[in-house]
Amino acid sequence: MAYAAHGSWISHIAVRYGDQPSQQPPERVLAQHGESDDINYQYGGKYVWLVPQYTTNPHQAATRFDIVIQEHGDPAPNDLAKGAGGDFRYLIPRKDITAQRKVVQVVLCHQDHELFGTPEGWDRCTIDINKIRGKTYLYLLWKTAIVG
Repeated sequence: MAYAAHGSWISHIAVRYGDQPSQQPPERVLAQHGESDDINYQYGGKYVWLVPQYTTNPHQAATRFDIVIQEHGDPAPNDLAKGAGGDFRYLIPRKDITAQRKVVQVVLCHQDHELFGTPEGWDRCTIDINKIRGKTYLYLLWKTAIVG
């Protein structure tokens, strides 16, 4: 799990690549139950890790995250499926300066079935990061806190 220190929030999540497991960043988002935190696990390609970035400015804090899956690459965001072939996958932070709740904690959640709703103890989750790829289902879950 990764969570913000008191008085700070998660602004976005950087994508880091590696060629071997030993390159995993220590500050990466971990899997909820100790499974692999490599987004490309079981799919080949680069090792892909998520690293939360923090802010003390509530106007820069994320209020949710979306997964975008598309056929063609986009030069701006970093592909979560780098080198694995198939569709391109992106994690997009969404920010609403009028929202009272901001993201403070994130974790990866592996499932052997599709989630219908957010798991207990968490505020929201993305769609399946592995959608269309098969094998396991993978979600980013997050908790929020009230600003102020």
